[in-house]
Amino acid sequence: MNLKILSFYKLKESLKRFPLSVISALIMALAMIVIIEFENNDFEYLEEFLKVIIVTSLGVFMFTALKLLKDKNPLCLVGVVALVVYYLVLDDVKDPSSIIFERHLFLSLMFFLMIFWAPFFKDNPTNEEFWDHTNKVIFAFFTSILFSIILYAGLSGALYAVDSLFSLQINSKRYGQLIFLIIGLFSVNYFLSQIPEKSQITTKHTYTKVENIFTRYILTPLTVGYFIILYAYSAKVLITGVWPKGVLAWFIVAFSLVALVTYLFWTPLWSEKFKAYKRWVFLALLPQTLLLFVAIGMRIEAYSWSEHRYMVLLFGVWLFGVSLYFLLFKNARYKWIFIALSTLLLISQVSPINAYTVSKNAQIKRLTLLLNEHKDISNKSDIDTRYAISSTIEYLYSRFGTKSMSSIMPKIIKEYEDNEKKKKESDKHYYGEDFSYYATDKLGFDYVSKWDMLSAKDGNPPPFPTLFDARYLSVLDIKGYDWLLDLHFSIYENMTNDKIEDINTTFELNDENLTIKEGNDHIKVVSIAQFLQNKKQNHRNNKQLEFLFEDENISLKIMFIDIIFDSNKSISDIYAKAMYRKK
Repeated sequence: MNLKILSFYKLKESLKRFPLSVISALIMALAMIVIIEFENNDFEYLEEFLKVIIVTSLGVFMFTALKLLKDKNPLCLVGVVALVVYYLVLDDVKDPSSIIFERHLFLSLMFFLMIFWAPFFKDNPTNEEFWDHTNKVIFAFFTSILFSIILYAGLSGALYAVDSLFSLQINSKRYGQLIFLIIGLFSVNYFLSQIPEKSQITTKHTYTKVENIFTRYILTPLTVGYFIILYAYSAKVLITGVWPKGVLAWFIVAFSLVALVTYLFWTPLWSEKFKAYKRWVFLALLPQTLLLFVAIGMRIEAYSWSEHRYMVLLFGVWLFGVSLYFLLFKNARYKWIFIALSTLLLISQVSPINAYTVSKNAQIKRLTLLLNEHKDISNKSDIDTRYAISSTIEYLYSRFGTKSMSSIMPKIIKEYEDNEKKKKESDKHYYGEDFSYYATDKLGFDYVSKWDMLSAKDGNPPPFPTLFDARYLSVLDIKGYDWLLDLHFSIYENMTNDKIEDINTTFELNDENLTIKEGNDHIKVVSIAQFLQNKKQNHRNNKQLEFLFEDENISLKIMFIDIIFDSNKSISDIYAKAMYRKK
C-alpha cells in the first residue's frame, strides 16, 4: 500500500492537478534516456534532444507556477507557446560556455520562486500563512531529492546484484538512464504532490524539534558569524582606506541571503521576547548593501559590465529594497520579497536591458575605445593595456562569438574564419585555434592572460602552471603505424617505462628526449627538447602538438596531450600518445 501511495497514487494526483508539469517531466526524462542510449556525440539528433530537455525542464517549474496562479486560466496555453518559441530560438546548446545554460538556470529559479507567491497573487496573506506554504514547498523540494537518491541507491544496487548473480552483462548506461527514469516518474511527481492546496494552508504552524534546532542553532549562529566577518572587513576598509576587492560583493550577497533566509525561518518562532531583534536584521543589511554598491561599482568602472556584475548589482538592489521595505512598513508582507525578486530575474534574462545585452554592448564599447586609443600597440606596450584588450576579446568571443566584434575588426574575423575553414577541410582532426590568440597576434602583440599580467607586475613566474591542451585528439589516425602507446613524464614521481611486450621494446620519456630500447640495446634517442622549447615560446598554436620523426629504422609520431610547466617555467609533466613502427 505504501509503495502504491508513493508511486501510482501520487502520479495520478499530480497528473490531475499539474498535467503539463508532469508531461514535461516525462518528456525530459525520455529525452535523456534516448541520449544516453545513443551515447551523446554519436547521436545524429543530439542537439534537438538537448533543446527538448532544456525546454521541458523549464516547463516543469513554469507550468506549476502558472497553474498555481489560478486553477483555470489561459496562461498555461501562453506557456506552451512560450516554450515552443524558446525551443526555436535556442542555439549552441552543445557549447558548455554558452549563455543558454546560465539564462536557463535563472529562468528556472524565477519560476521556482513564483511557486511561493503564485497562490497569493490576488490575496494579502499574513506572513505566517505565506511562510507555511513556502516552507512546505521548500521541504517538498529537498525531500523529493533525498527520496530520489535513496530510491536510486536501492534500485541501482538491485540492478548490480542481478547483473552479478545472473551474469546478465547489463550495460553501464542503464544506471544513468535509471536516474532520469526516477526523476521523470517519481521525483517531480512527489514534489508536485506535496505542494499544498490553498485551502490546506493554516495560520498556525509549530516547528518540529529538527526545525527548531536547524533555525535556532545552525542558521542563526551562521548569520551572526557572517555579519561579524563582514563588519570586521568593513572596519578594515574604513581604517586602512584600501577599498574592497571584487570578491567582496559576492560575499555580501551570499551572507545577506543567509540572513534573510534565517529571518524567514524564524517566522513561527517570533515572540514578544524576540520581536525587538526583527528590525536589527534589516538594519544590519543596509550598510552591507551600500558597501556592495561601492565594490561592484568599482569593478564596473574598471572593467565595464559583465553578466556576473549585472546580477550582483541586481541582487544588491533587491536586498536594499527589501531592507527599506521592512524597515519603513510595519505590515510588510513576505510575498513582495519573492514577487520583487522574480520580476528582477525576468528583467535580467528576457527584457531589452537583460544582463547579456547590457554586458555585450558595454564590452564592445570598451574594446572599441581601447583599440582607438592604442592603434600602434605591440609587445612593448603597457601590459595592462594588452591584458585589457586580450581579456575583452576573450570575453566577447567565448560568450557571443566572433559576430559580436564584426563591427570592430571585420578584416581579422574574415581572415580567421577563412583560415579555419581551410584547415578543417584539409585536416579532419583539426580542433581549431582560439580567436583571442589569433586576433591579438594580428593586432600586433601576443595574447596576455591574467597570470601573464600578474607575473609581469610581480616580477615572478606565473602563479599557475601553463597547460597546453590538445582536446582535438578525440580521434587518432594511426594509419602507417603498428603500435599505439601512452607516454608520461613527471618530475614529481618515478615513472615506469612504457613497453611493447611483443617486440620487447621500451620507451622512456623525459623533458628532453624519448629513449627507445630493444632489450638492453638503444635503438634511438629522439630529441624533443627543441620542439618543446618552441611550443613554450609560441603557445598561441598550442593545440597543434604533433611531433614527427622518421629514419631508416623507425617511424614515430607523438601527439602531446598536456604539457605542464611549474612555477619556474620548467616542464613538470608531459602526457602524450605515441604511434610507432619499426621498419
